[in-house]
Amino acid sequence: MKKRISGSALYWGVAFIAVALLLIFNAVGVKAGFLDIGGLPVLRIVLGVLLLSCVVWSLCKGKVAQIFFPLAFIALLFEKEIARLFGAQDENLYSVWLVLGVAALFTAGVALLLPSRTETGPEAEKDKLGKTNFASAVKYIDCTDFGVKSVGNNLGNMEIYFENTEKYAGEGELCIGNNLGLCVVHLPESWNAELTVEHNLGGSSAPKDRDNAPYTVKITVKSNLGNLKIV
Repeated sequence: MKKRISGSALYWGVAFIAVALLLIFNAVGVKAGFLDIGGLPVLRIVLGVLLLSCVVWSLCKGKVAQIFFPLAFIALLFEKEIARLFGAQDENLYSVWLVLGVAALFTAGVALLLPSRTETGPEAEKDKLGKTNFASAVKYIDCTDFGVKSVGNNLGNMEIYFENTEKYAGEGELCIGNNLGLCVVHLPESWNAELTVEHNLGGSSAPKDRDNAPYTVKITVKSNLGNLKIV
């Protein structure tokens, strides 16, 4: 099973981990003073710029649901500075869990109202299988004329099966938008999958490559707080 993680996902994943570590250090009293210049918190500023650029990039790509956690981390990184800006007597304006909880709720709500675009290729070549909202559903893909199929799952459980697999020509692509749901793709035994994932706090699992499998299907996934399983 070939699994590709986009470069942007890897980059921002590392940035988020760095921010999380810095927040932990601050919570236990460990200061990153060796990276300060003249009392200026260089590390926090660099991370803040990276997070802000993530927000701008997401907005330019139309991925509005992905801006809230970077904004939440920015608010946590610069809590003291925000308190001083507004003249608050207490530098502890809000709790970490409150900020992260609000970010999760905004992410969920916007993901449902403005789902990410998962389709690829010219508009005429797309074949939309529909969306599932707050429910369970089973989708079937006819391999006689596979082409490019797209499907959406919002706060539901979806299972995808393939029909007429003996007529598959080997050039199909399945695009999945998965928001706060579980999507299970039942891959035929004679197929391998070339998986491309873009997660916003989501997860995926897939089996290893099957030896001597004659066919491959491309699966592109964009997920917000969702889970994908290929079995």
